[in-house]
Amino acid sequence: MFSLKNFAGLFKKEWVLYRAWLFVGIFIGIMLSMVIPYLIRRFSVEFTMENQLSFAFSILVLVLGGFYSILQFLASIRHDLKSKEIWLHSTSSIAQLVGVKIVFSLIGYAIFNIIFMSIAIYKVKDEIVGNFAQVLLLLLFFVVISVILQLMMFVIMLLFLAFNLQMKHLVGRFSIVITMVTFFFSMDLWFKFTGSKLYDNIFQHIGIPLTWVEQYFPKLLGMELTLGSIYVVEEVATIIFVAILFIIGTKWLEKVVLR
Repeated sequence: MFSLKNFAGLFKKEWVLYRAWLFVGIFIGIMLSMVIPYLIRRFSVEFTMENQLSFAFSILVLVLGGFYSILQFLASIRHDLKSKEIWLHSTSSIAQLVGVKIVFSLIGYAIFNIIFMSIAIYKVKDEIVGNFAQVLLLLLFFVVISVILQLMMFVIMLLFLAFNLQMKHLVGRFSIVITMVTFFFSMDLWFKFTGSKLYDNIFQHIGIPLTWVEQYFPKLLGMELTLGSIYVVEEVATIIFVAILFIIGTKWLEKVVLR
């Protein structure tokens, strides 16, 4: 039985081991998004686009932060794999252990996004027409979407990590090449499928327009925010698909660990 106490203990362990990743990421992000643009303006008399450059760097930091978060998640799993006894003698299942790692990484990623999305929004505040509540709602909306997408990436990375470990047992160091080729080939097939008419015919049903939500967001000068619609069938199928991938990934990883 996985209790709240067990979760808190495992989460605390992740915090002790990997909080430095979060702090270092935030420090580097601040240097890139705020300090470097300031220094450029400070030492270049003709430079007058500090806010625009800071905004661009903040977006870059957010993009890099996604990769950085994935590296932290994979580093956490690989650390435990080097000491299999941690998992073999744990009272929690591997699915629960990996689940805590995902939760920890997602919380860190959410904090990172809140900070640097706030900086990005502040740097273009003159282009935003709306009150504080609307800006806050827009910020939370983008953070939630980013975290959901990152959750999907974590599950995909978990699956391919298990695949890589399986291939490593069979072909040795060449496994990383096979894994990378398989990953990009799978992603290419997935994007082609999701952009096809077949995908639309199967999943895009019971649409719910989100245009009514737009009135609660601030207006962006020179940019129109259009949300379109979400489809109930597509969202339910996505949840089920991600859950299945997580189960497959953890079971596969368990098989590799116990081998």
